[in-house]
Amino acid sequence: MSQVAGIHPYEYVQGTLPVLLELPHGGHLTPDEVKCYLHPKFTPGDRREDSDEFSDELYLGLPASPHILRFMIWRAHADPNRECDDLQPDGTVKTLTSQGVKIYQSDRGLPEPVRQQVIDRYIRPHRARLAELIASPACEKVAFCHTMPGIGTRTSVDKGELRPLFTFGNAGDTDGRPSLDCFAERALLLALAEIVETSVADLDVGFNFCDVIRFNHPYTGDNSLNRFDPHDLRGKQPLTIEINRDLILHNPDNIAPTRAIVNRLVLAMAGWGRG
Repeated sequence: MSQVAGIHPYEYVQGTLPVLLELPHGGHLTPDEVKCYLHPKFTPGDRREDSDEFSDELYLGLPASPHILRFMIWRAHADPNRECDDLQPDGTVKTLTSQGVKIYQSDRGLPEPVRQQVIDRYIRPHRARLAELIASPACEKVAFCHTMPGIGTRTSVDKGELRPLFTFGNAGDTDGRPSLDCFAERALLLALAEIVETSVADLDVGFNFCDVIRFNHPYTGDNSLNRFDPHDLRGKQPLTIEINRDLILHNPDNIAPTRAIVNRLVLAMAGWGRG
């Protein structure tokens, strides 16, 4: 674990299975560097809605015991799923949340020296540790794990549309064909989709959603997967997992069966390609 200025940028939990799960948006710490610049109307609720709510409950402490790398900072203040030079409002150090809420007092966000401190102290160490783990023989498969709002947000390609229960991404098309052969193959996505589809009866799904499973919609996985040189991902079958937050908002009792599904997904990834 790395520690800078009193805050751990990331938390790493060593697993026993050769599968790495990264949680880039599950953190809940606010860097001291940004506190004096926060907009007075930016609320804890705004911060929470911009994060991957329930990612801890769904991905941490699984019986299968995958390797876990979790970024510890709120996504509203630092986003390791973006390139360090991404200066857009929803970039690596944001000025607006994904719901369009202003985070800092200035329309320009943080002063440039402070923004650079956030990148250097928190984002770069996390990304460096992630690169080390991906390169490690102990991590044979990689999944970038998220939760998603049940309806497309103002900045998304599916603004205002209902979303599926699960989305699997390999930066490819809606049939699951990857954009590059270094990303998870279609057959793996189909196998994971079957696990979800055969487990839906265990969930309370009495709310509005569009499908049980979709591939690469509304997220293609580009941000997670394209952070790396394709050569570094080759053989790791990397993919993204998105779980609809409305599963939990509708009924918190969905946490246990959804965790069971995720556990089965991890076991399937661990055994994929082993004959």
